[in-house]
Amino acid sequence: MNLAATLESARRSRLYPSVILHGRDAASRQQAALEVARVLLCEAPPEARPCGVCRHCRRIAWPGEGGAPFHPDFQVLERDLKTSTSVEATRELLRAAQVSPFEARGQVFVIGSAETLSGEAANALLKNLEEPHTTSPRHFLLLAPSSMDLLATLRSRSLAVFLGPAESVDPEDVEPIAGAFAGAISGYESTRSAIYLLSAAAALSGAGGWEDPRAARPWAVAAAAVLRALGNVDHGGPRRACLALAEDLLTGPSMRLRGVTAERILEGLVARHLA
Repeated sequence: MNLAATLESARRSRLYPSVILHGRDAASRQQAALEVARVLLCEAPPEARPCGVCRHCRRIAWPGEGGAPFHPDFQVLERDLKTSTSVEATRELLRAAQVSPFEARGQVFVIGSAETLSGEAANALLKNLEEPHTTSPRHFLLLAPSSMDLLATLRSRSLAVFLGPAESVDPEDVEPIAGAFAGAISGYESTRSAIYLLSAAAALSGAGGWEDPRAARPWAVAAAAVLRALGNVDHGGPRRACLALAEDLLTGPSMRLRGVTAERILEGLVARHLA
C-alpha cells in the first residue's frame, strides 16, 4: 500500500489501527506520520482533510522542532536509550492510550524508531494491539527503515505502507536492469527452469556498487528495478512475489554485514520469493 491510498483510507475512517511507515529516510517517515495524523484528527469534512488550518492540524508537529506546538492527542515516542527504545518509555506511551481523547475524536501514537523497540517493549505494544480500546479511534504509527526490522507478530497486526527506496534512484540506471529481470522472470514462468532464477539474480546484480558492504544504493536500485519490472509481470502470484522481493532487497545491507556476498544474497532472495 502507498501513502496516497493510506491517506484516503484515513479520510474514510477505514485505516487499520496499526500502520508501519517504512522506506525512504527518517525525515520522510516523520513527514508521512504527520500527514496521516493530520488527516485522522482534522476536524474538516472528510474530503477536505487535512485542512491545515484547524486547531488540530496546526498543532500536530514533530517534537523538538523550534517552537513546536503541543497536541494532547498526538504523541511521539522516540528512542530513549543509545541503541533501543525501552519498555519503560513504551509503557508510558501505552498508558496514555488507555484514556479518552482530550480534544480530538481520536488519538495518534507514533513510535519514531520502531526497529529499536526492545523485545519486552515490542511485546508490550503487541498486547495493546491485540486488545484495542473500543470507545474511540486510536492509531499507532510505527516508523522503521524496513517493515522486516519489526517482529513478525507486529507485522501481522499492522498495515505496511512503503514510502519508497531509501535513496533516490536514476530511472536510466533502473531501466536496463528491470528489462533483464522481467525477461528472466517471464522465462521462468514459461519453463520453470531454475536457470532463469539465476539469470534474474544476475540481472539485479547489474546495479553495481557492491564493493562497499554498507552501501544502500545498489539495493535501492535493485528494488526499484523489480518494481519497474512489475509492468511486464502478470497479475497474481508472480506480482505479489515481486513486491515482497522488492521489500526484502532493502534489507540487503544488514545481510551483507554478516559476511555474505551480494551475489549469494540476491540468488537466495530471488529463489525464496519466486521459486
